[in-house]
Amino acid sequence: MMTFEFKKIKKSAIPIILIFFNLVGTLLGTMIFALNRKFLVDGTEALILWGQTVFYASQIFTPILIGIICSTSCQFEEANKNWQRLLTIPIKPSRIILSKIASLSIVTAISQLLLLFFYILSAVVLKVPFISSLPNFLIWSITGWLGSVTIVTSQVFISVRLKNFAVPILISAILAMTGLMTLFIGESLFAVFPYTQIVVGLRTRALAAFTLPEFILFLTCNIGYVCLFYGLAVRELKKRFI
Repeated sequence: MMTFEFKKIKKSAIPIILIFFNLVGTLLGTMIFALNRKFLVDGTEALILWGQTVFYASQIFTPILIGIICSTSCQFEEANKNWQRLLTIPIKPSRIILSKIASLSIVTAISQLLLLFFYILSAVVLKVPFISSLPNFLIWSITGWLGSVTIVTSQVFISVRLKNFAVPILISAILAMTGLMTLFIGESLFAVFPYTQIVVGLRTRALAAFTLPEFILFLTCNIGYVCLFYGLAVRELKKRFI
């Protein structure tokens, strides 16, 4: 099933969308960094550039990007009545949803690699020394990807539930902005809100490694969200066709 999922993705505009959203988000953060660079303390530039470029890309653009790719992928099934065909083979709803989440999570892993690449490109262009911090950025990219799986699972459920292309994308945009607004309410809410988990994993706010309590909270939240939305998506598919 994973092979079929990737064939669908390859035929869509998803690869172009991945590059576009990550590039735009990185450019926005890079421009803000460049405008404020003269106020920075020497030795902090690599971390600040990471915080600026990756924060805007991951908090504003990536949840919308995930909304688009999940909605696009699910619309293949809706338009061609593939949900029904798969269930009559028969393939269990749990396996169908798991395959969908797994394939889309691999796409978001590629998105995280693109984001890291664009960060490195920005650092090279701006002549910011980043090599010593690169191991941290690699680790944070992995934990950021774990946070993205939460949003993938959520958006798959929303797409299956609403059977619509545009509305799930709109919801992802609203929840991304809501996540941004939680910063003004409190860091504790920001740390547990599902659509901020990429940012939490990428450490763009803290700019420091997880403490043990922070990491336990991060893992607990994401495992809990993934299990919740996965269960809801499976339940919804069963309600519709079984």
